[in-house]
Amino acid sequence: MTLQPTDELSAAAWLYATDVGPTRLITFGPASFPAYARLRYLPDPVLPNMRESDVRLPSRRSTEIDMARTALEALADYSSSTRDCYVCVWEGGATFRNPALTGGPMLDLPHRRYVLFTGTLDDLMGWSDLFDSEVYSAPAFVWPADHAWCFASDVDPHWAGIGADRGVVDRLVADRNLDVVHADPEERQPTYY
Repeated sequence: MTLQPTDELSAAAWLYATDVGPTRLITFGPASFPAYARLRYLPDPVLPNMRESDVRLPSRRSTEIDMARTALEALADYSSSTRDCYVCVWEGGATFRNPALTGGPMLDLPHRRYVLFTGTLDDLMGWSDLFDSEVYSAPAFVWPADHAWCFASDVDPHWAGIGADRGVVDRLVADRNLDVVHADPEERQPTYY
C-alpha cells in the first residue's frame, strides 16, 4: 500500500492545541511529551559559523528518508496504533506526482502548509512514489493515532525532533543504528550557518 491523502484534518488538531511558538512546533511537535530528542541527519556543527557544506560525509551514507524510516521503525514498538498513522508533507518540499494534492484541504500551521496523509509506518517504504523528482526529504510530521510519540522534521534544521515518553527517548539515544541525542526544545539547538 501507499500513503493516502486525507481531507480529515481534525486528526491534526492536537498540533494546534499546543501552546508553543511556530518554530518550536514545526521542529519538535506538540509540547505534550515528557522527553524530546534530535535525530541528526548531519553531525552537529563543531565550529562557530560552520556551514553544512563544510561537513565531510562518507560517500556511502543514508539519506534523510532512510534515517527517518529507521527511527520510525524503532518508534513503532512504542505505540498501539502504528497501523493507523498520520504523515504531513510540506507543500514546498518536493513536486508531488499528483499536483492536485496541494489544491485540496491542507493543514495550515504558522509558516508552513502541509498535505495530510494516512497509512501505516510500512507505507513509508513507498515514500518516493509520491513525488515527481528525486528531491524529497523526510516527512514533516509523523504520529500514530494514539499520540504516543511525534516525529517532526522541518526543512531548515539538520535534524528531526522526536517527542515521546522518557524511556522511549532513552532507548532511541542508546540505539546504535540511530544518531539520536537528548534535546530540550526550550533551548537553542545547534545550527549551521
